Amino acid sequence: MSGENERDRKSGGTSFTGEDGWWRRPFSVFQTNLQEIDATMDVEQTLDRIEAQGATTWLINTGGISSFYPTDLPYQTRNPFLADRPSGDLIGDAVAAAKRRGIKVLSRLDFSKVSPRIAKEHPEWLFVSPKGEPQIYNTLYSTCPNRDYYQNRSLDILDEVIDRYPIDGFFFNWFDFSEMDYSRVYHGVCSCNVCRERFATYSGGKELPDGPGRPNYAQWLSFANDLVTTLCAKISDHISARRPDAALVLKRGAPIVYYEANNAFGREPWHHNTSENVGAHMTGLPEISLLVNSVSFIDMPYRMSGEQPEMFAQYLLQAIARGGNPSTYIMGAPGRIPYANLPVAGQIQCFHRNHHEIYRGLRPASNIALVRPDPVRRAEPGYAQSVSEFRGLFSGLTERNLPFDVVAVECISKIAEEGRLSQFQMIILPDLGQVGSDTASALDAYVAAGGNVVLTGGSAITDEGEGELATGPAIMRAGNVLTGSDLWSTFVTDAEQTQSDAFCFAPRMVAVYGTYANYVWKPRAEKMGRLAPQAPFGPPEKCYGHILSDHPAAVRLINGGSVTQFPWTIGHTYREFGTTEIRDFFLDCVADLATPTVTAELPDQVEIVVGRSDAGLVIHLINQSGMRTRSVGPHLPISGGVLRIKDGVGPARLLKSDKEIEGQTEDGALVLELPELGLYEVVVLPEAAQ
Repeated sequence: MSGENERDRKSGGTSFTGEDGWWRRPFSVFQTNLQEIDATMDVEQTLDRIEAQGATTWLINTGGISSFYPTDLPYQTRNPFLADRPSGDLIGDAVAAAKRRGIKVLSRLDFSKVSPRIAKEHPEWLFVSPKGEPQIYNTLYSTCPNRDYYQNRSLDILDEVIDRYPIDGFFFNWFDFSEMDYSRVYHGVCSCNVCRERFATYSGGKELPDGPGRPNYAQWLSFANDLVTTLCAKISDHISARRPDAALVLKRGAPIVYYEANNAFGREPWHHNTSENVGAHMTGLPEISLLVNSVSFIDMPYRMSGEQPEMFAQYLLQAIARGGNPSTYIMGAPGRIPYANLPVAGQIQCFHRNHHEIYRGLRPASNIALVRPDPVRRAEPGYAQSVSEFRGLFSGLTERNLPFDVVAVECISKIAEEGRLSQFQMIILPDLGQVGSDTASALDAYVAAGGNVVLTGGSAITDEGEGELATGPAIMRAGNVLTGSDLWSTFVTDAEQTQSDAFCFAPRMVAVYGTYANYVWKPRAEKMGRLAPQAPFGPPEKCYGHILSDHPAAVRLINGGSVTQFPWTIGHTYREFGTTEIRDFFLDCVADLATPTVTAELPDQVEIVVGRSDAGLVIHLINQSGMRTRSVGPHLPISGGVLRIKDGVGPARLLKSDKEIEGQTEDGALVLELPELGLYEVVVLPEAAQ
């Protein structure tokens, strides 16, 4: 990836942020994802529902696959049901009615597919599979982002809408390469002549891959990401030039970045997905607004089956807690399809709307950072284990009520350049592998200035086995990495183990799973704990023989600040086994590296998110006691909770309970005894505004 493209990715792909745009203030969205038959919908009734849901913005289908206005462009398809509407123009009616109420309108466009007529007239616009075939789904032909329809005709469509209606912004659906269709059938990467030529130029002459698992696919993902990001910036600049008061909403390269909170059958559940993604965006790209569009149905093949209300509540709460703008997404005109999540969604979105002064400028304010693996590397070996490591550590921090912020690894050097890395006392890198020279330099400077870095697994180790951090304790890897069954029945301990020669062990003996690597350590490095290498684990009569080695559980090197390295995947181990002993072994080892601003006496099932806005210190408490394996059920009320805010000054406002409490000062901390915690609470300390 070129340096220019890497900078684009870190900055969101565009220099346009619209500091004075309406989207830089808190807003809330309601999306009606329309079917063709909704062309006759009652816009006034719809706006009544939108206002009741607490939304300030309406996202509505406008054009692309089907135009809900009387388009005159030959490469658009008018919705045939517009003929049954008295005005013949749903968008004109919707925009006029919304403007009368002060509701903003976002137009949804979809350039991913065209009708058979357009496909026949312009076969050069189409996706071509590795077998040379088009991709056809429900009569529609998929298009290629490299071709003229995406690259230029999309601008013509935008111009037609801009010329006719005072739209406040645009959202492009499925703005990417169509490797897979709605039925999850994989068609491969687009193999049209333009894609082949441009990938060859990008990669230095390499052959275009067929799909995942093929040579060069990881590089193709980077190619596709860069191409779409560049196109996003081009379109965003076009909209800005034509209508500066309108924004573009896309997954990258736009003034408003879009994240979809959703569920899917067959996918491993991760109930903190929204918190993770919103957190990574807000630490890395706080200058770009984030829209979190939460899906009201359980999955695309089941659009009339509503999401569990408590699950949906987590989407919205995790979004607003970390600074995202909430959105509820339904199919069709409101009331035509039953969605049980809408009452709780309305309550949360009304809460957000009623407290815009609290959420304006809300930014991350924790002093612990957990670094997320780069999703662009998802085709590379080891990525799945990195994600598991990240999620295990995420869960451990959350369960111990330790507030932390998520940082995207690809944004570390940007955050450092902006002087914001010093916000953190501790930065945790979970088995990320090679991080690159820019990130390594930023972390070295951070450590030299007194910061603390924690590495687990193979973080900041090159593919050849060298340590990337000059401030790190490892010089190089020694020997092969232990993994799989070679690591079974392996343990680490932090106890003295005075009777280990007799195979009698004191607590803690902590399981090691995933990977463990030996390193050549720098002379000044301090070793912590010891490894008990593999011994027989079956049958029971032969299960003994563990002899403690000199290999460590962790190693620390102090260089102004410090770098602590766990040469094994302790987060992955915790995610696999889930024992408190594993979690606490890690957190106890790093406990002296950061002093959280907020601590609590609360159950494991409460997520604490600390932010700061012009209104003061903002603390979200999210009750996650209802979490199930695949969903979220009703929460349990939690009594007797206590918050301690370092250097805090009362009184504190409890927004959900509508109370004000003074608290008391103990050892330099403001101590708040909380009332019964329901689904959530938001604690604001106005005196901490500065």
